[in-house]
Amino acid sequence: MPLLFLIHPDPAATFAAWHITEEEAFFYTHTELSKEEQSEFDTLKGPRRLEWLAARWLLHHISGREVRLPLAKDAFSKPFFPDAGHLACSLSHSHGIVGALLVDSGRSDCGCDIQVLVEKMPRLAHKFLRPEEDKFIRNYSGEEQFVLQHLFWTAKESLYKSYGLKALDFREHLQVLSFRWDGRRANTQGIVQKGDIRQQYRLFSALARPDEAPAFTWTVCLPD
Repeated sequence: MPLLFLIHPDPAATFAAWHITEEEAFFYTHTELSKEEQSEFDTLKGPRRLEWLAARWLLHHISGREVRLPLAKDAFSKPFFPDAGHLACSLSHSHGIVGALLVDSGRSDCGCDIQVLVEKMPRLAHKFLRPEEDKFIRNYSGEEQFVLQHLFWTAKESLYKSYGLKALDFREHLQVLSFRWDGRRANTQGIVQKGDIRQQYRLFSALARPDEAPAFTWTVCLPD
Protein backbone atom coordinates (compact mmCIF):
# COMPACT_ATOMS: atom_id res chain seq x y z
CA MET A 1 0.00 0.00 0.00
CA PRO A 2 1.62 3.29 -1.10
CA LEU A 3 0.33 5.25 1.91
CA LEU A 4 2.99 4.42 4.49
CA PHE A 5 1.35 6.28 7.37
CA LEU A 6 -0.83 9.22 8.35
CA ILE A 7 -0.42 10.73 11.82
CA HIS A 8 -1.38 13.78 13.87
CA PRO A 9 1.69 14.96 15.82
CA ASP A 10 -0.47 17.85 17.04
CA PRO A 11 -4.27 18.26 17.02
CA ALA A 12 -3.91 20.92 14.33
CA ALA A 13 -1.36 19.02 12.21
CA THR A 14 -1.55 16.10 9.78
CA PHE A 15 1.54 14.43 8.35
CA ALA A 16 1.66 11.58 5.86
CA ALA A 17 4.25 9.69 3.83
CA TRP A 18 3.65 7.98 0.50
CA HIS A 19 5.80 5.46 -1.38
CA ILE A 20 5.54 6.21 -5.09
CA THR A 21 4.68 3.13 -7.13
CA GLU A 22 2.44 4.94 -9.64
CA GLU A 23 3.34 6.47 -12.98
CA GLU A 24 3.45 10.23 -13.42
CA ALA A 25 0.16 10.15 -15.33
CA PHE A 26 -1.75 8.97 -12.25
CA PHE A 27 -0.78 12.00 -10.17
CA TYR A 28 -1.08 14.42 -13.08
CA THR A 29 -4.61 13.24 -13.88
CA HIS A 30 -5.71 13.63 -10.25
CA THR A 31 -3.94 16.92 -9.47
CA GLU A 32 -5.42 20.06 -10.95
CA LEU A 33 -2.51 22.51 -11.18
CA SER A 34 -2.79 26.27 -11.29
CA LYS A 35 -1.21 28.12 -14.19
CA GLU A 36 1.79 29.02 -12.02
CA GLU A 37 2.18 25.44 -10.79
CA GLN A 38 1.99 24.10 -14.33
CA SER A 39 4.74 26.50 -15.40
CA GLU A 40 7.00 25.27 -12.60
CA PHE A 41 6.17 21.63 -13.31
CA ASP A 42 7.11 22.07 -16.97
CA THR A 43 10.65 23.09 -15.99
CA LEU A 44 11.30 19.89 -14.00
CA LYS A 45 13.03 16.79 -15.34
CA GLY A 46 13.54 13.17 -14.34
CA PRO A 47 12.45 11.78 -10.95
CA ARG A 48 12.03 15.31 -9.61
CA ARG A 49 8.89 15.75 -11.74
CA LEU A 50 7.23 12.68 -10.27
CA GLU A 51 8.14 13.49 -6.66
CA TRP A 52 7.06 17.14 -7.04
CA LEU A 53 3.69 16.05 -8.38
CA ALA A 54 3.19 13.20 -5.92
CA ALA A 55 3.89 15.45 -2.92
CA ARG A 56 1.23 17.93 -4.02
CA TRP A 57 -1.23 15.14 -4.68
CA LEU A 58 -0.58 13.75 -1.20
CA LEU A 59 -1.07 17.17 0.39
CA HIS A 60 -4.46 17.45 -1.29
CA HIS A 61 -5.29 13.86 -0.33
CA ILE A 62 -4.76 14.48 3.39
CA SER A 63 -6.70 17.76 3.28
CA GLY A 64 -9.95 15.86 2.68
CA ARG A 65 -11.15 18.62 0.35
CA GLU A 66 -13.10 17.86 -2.79
CA VAL A 67 -11.51 20.74 -4.68
CA ARG A 68 -7.74 21.10 -4.46
CA LEU A 69 -6.25 24.30 -3.07
CA PRO A 70 -3.46 25.55 -5.36
CA LEU A 71 -0.04 26.25 -3.91
CA ALA A 72 2.13 29.30 -4.45
CA LYS A 73 5.66 30.12 -3.26
CA ASP A 74 6.81 33.19 -1.35
CA ALA A 75 9.99 35.14 -2.04
CA PHE A 76 12.01 32.48 -0.20
CA SER A 77 10.38 29.55 -2.08
CA LYS A 78 8.28 28.49 0.92
CA PRO A 79 4.95 26.98 -0.26
CA PHE A 80 1.68 28.48 0.94
CA PHE A 81 -2.02 28.48 0.12
CA PRO A 82 -2.96 31.86 -1.39
CA ASP A 83 -6.67 31.05 -0.97
CA ALA A 84 -6.53 29.70 2.60
CA GLY A 85 -4.42 31.83 4.92
CA HIS A 86 -5.34 29.78 8.01
CA LEU A 87 -3.62 26.71 6.56
CA ALA A 88 0.12 26.08 6.33
CA CYS A 89 2.04 23.26 4.72
CA SER A 90 5.42 21.72 4.03
CA LEU A 91 6.55 19.10 1.52
CA SER A 92 9.50 16.73 1.27
CA HIS A 93 10.76 13.95 -0.98
CA SER A 94 13.59 11.43 -0.94
CA HIS A 95 14.30 8.54 -3.30
CA GLY A 96 10.70 7.85 -4.28
CA ILE A 97 9.11 8.64 -0.91
CA VAL A 98 7.21 11.88 -0.41
CA GLY A 99 5.95 13.55 2.75
CA ALA A 100 3.29 16.20 3.24
CA LEU A 101 2.43 18.27 6.30
CA LEU A 102 -0.80 20.24 6.67
CA VAL A 103 -1.34 22.54 9.67
CA ASP A 104 -4.52 24.44 10.53
CA SER A 105 -3.27 26.94 13.10
CA GLY A 106 -3.16 30.30 11.35
CA ARG A 107 0.67 30.24 11.48
CA SER A 108 3.04 29.57 8.61
CA ASP A 109 6.12 28.47 10.59
CA CYS A 110 6.01 24.71 10.14
CA GLY A 111 8.22 22.25 8.31
CA CYS A 112 8.68 18.58 7.51
CA ASP A 113 11.47 16.50 6.06
CA ILE A 114 12.10 12.89 5.14
CA GLN A 115 15.42 11.25 4.30
CA VAL A 116 15.96 7.73 3.01
CA LEU A 117 18.96 6.10 4.72
CA VAL A 118 21.98 6.58 2.45
CA GLU A 119 25.58 5.41 2.85
CA LYS A 120 27.07 8.87 2.32
CA MET A 121 25.46 10.44 5.40
CA PRO A 122 28.41 9.75 7.80
CA ARG A 123 30.70 11.66 5.41
CA LEU A 124 28.40 14.67 5.50
CA ALA A 125 27.50 14.73 9.19
CA HIS A 126 30.35 17.05 10.23
CA LYS A 127 28.85 19.75 8.02
CA PHE A 128 25.59 20.01 9.97
CA LEU A 129 26.19 18.54 13.45
CA ARG A 130 27.26 20.78 16.32
CA PRO A 131 29.91 19.35 18.70
CA GLU A 132 27.34 18.61 21.41
CA GLU A 133 25.05 16.91 18.87
CA ASP A 134 27.88 14.74 17.57
CA LYS A 135 28.78 13.82 21.16
CA PHE A 136 25.17 12.83 21.84
CA ILE A 137 25.10 10.56 18.78
CA ARG A 138 28.38 8.87 19.72
CA ASN A 139 26.77 7.53 22.90
CA TYR A 140 25.04 4.96 20.69
CA SER A 141 26.20 1.95 18.69
CA GLY A 142 27.45 2.26 15.13
CA GLU A 143 24.14 1.29 13.54
CA GLU A 144 22.19 3.67 15.78
CA GLN A 145 24.68 6.45 15.05
CA PHE A 146 23.97 5.97 11.34
CA VAL A 147 20.22 6.32 11.91
CA LEU A 148 20.59 9.30 14.26
CA GLN A 149 22.73 11.18 11.75
CA HIS A 150 19.79 10.95 9.34
CA LEU A 151 17.38 11.93 12.11
CA PHE A 152 19.36 15.07 12.94
CA TRP A 153 19.53 15.92 9.25
CA THR A 154 15.73 15.79 8.89
CA ALA A 155 15.33 17.76 12.13
CA LYS A 156 17.54 20.55 10.84
CA GLU A 157 15.93 20.53 7.40
CA SER A 158 12.52 20.90 9.04
CA LEU A 159 13.81 23.75 11.22
CA TYR A 160 15.21 25.44 8.12
CA LYS A 161 11.86 25.14 6.35
CA SER A 162 9.94 26.39 9.40
CA TYR A 163 12.11 29.47 9.71
CA GLY A 164 11.50 30.07 6.03
CA LEU A 165 13.94 32.93 5.41
CA LYS A 166 16.94 30.84 4.25
CA ALA A 167 20.47 32.20 4.87
CA LEU A 168 21.05 29.73 7.72
CA ASP A 169 24.12 27.61 8.45
CA PHE A 170 22.91 24.19 9.62
CA ARG A 171 25.80 23.79 12.07
CA GLU A 172 26.00 27.34 13.41
CA HIS A 173 22.39 28.54 13.45
CA LEU A 174 20.35 25.37 14.03
CA GLN A 175 20.35 23.33 17.24
CA VAL A 176 18.54 20.11 18.16
CA LEU A 177 18.31 19.52 21.89
CA SER A 178 19.12 16.11 23.38
CA PHE A 179 16.31 13.57 23.61
CA ARG A 180 15.52 10.03 24.69
CA TRP A 181 16.00 7.68 21.74
CA ASP A 182 14.27 4.29 21.90
CA GLY A 183 15.32 3.23 18.42
CA ARG A 184 12.06 4.35 16.83
CA ARG A 185 10.79 7.76 17.91
CA ALA A 186 11.95 10.98 19.53
CA ASN A 187 10.25 14.20 20.61
CA THR A 188 12.41 17.18 21.43
CA GLN A 189 12.91 20.88 20.77
CA GLY A 190 14.89 22.72 18.14
CA ILE A 191 16.28 26.23 18.14
CA VAL A 192 17.01 28.67 15.34
CA GLN A 193 19.43 31.32 16.56
CA LYS A 194 21.03 33.89 14.29
CA GLY A 195 22.15 37.25 15.63
CA ASP A 196 19.32 38.68 17.71
CA ILE A 197 16.83 36.16 16.33
CA ARG A 198 15.99 33.17 18.52
CA GLN A 199 13.04 30.92 17.75
CA GLN A 200 12.14 27.64 19.43
CA TYR A 201 10.18 24.78 17.89
CA ARG A 202 8.78 21.35 18.74
CA LEU A 203 10.31 18.46 16.83
CA PHE A 204 8.62 15.10 16.24
CA SER A 205 10.99 12.57 14.67
CA ALA A 206 11.02 8.87 13.88
CA LEU A 207 12.59 6.03 11.94
CA ALA A 208 10.32 4.22 9.48
CA ARG A 209 11.12 0.76 8.14
CA PRO A 210 8.32 -0.09 5.68
CA ASP A 211 8.11 -3.66 4.40
CA GLU A 212 8.16 -2.69 0.72
CA ALA A 213 9.96 0.66 0.73
CA PRO A 214 13.40 1.98 1.73
CA ALA A 215 13.98 2.78 5.42
CA PHE A 216 13.88 6.50 6.15
CA THR A 217 13.80 9.05 8.94
CA TRP A 218 11.33 11.91 9.17
CA THR A 219 10.78 15.01 11.28
CA VAL A 220 7.85 17.37 11.69
CA CYS A 221 8.62 20.83 13.07
CA LEU A 222 5.91 22.95 14.69
CA PRO A 223 6.03 26.27 16.58
CA ASP A 224 6.59 25.99 20.31
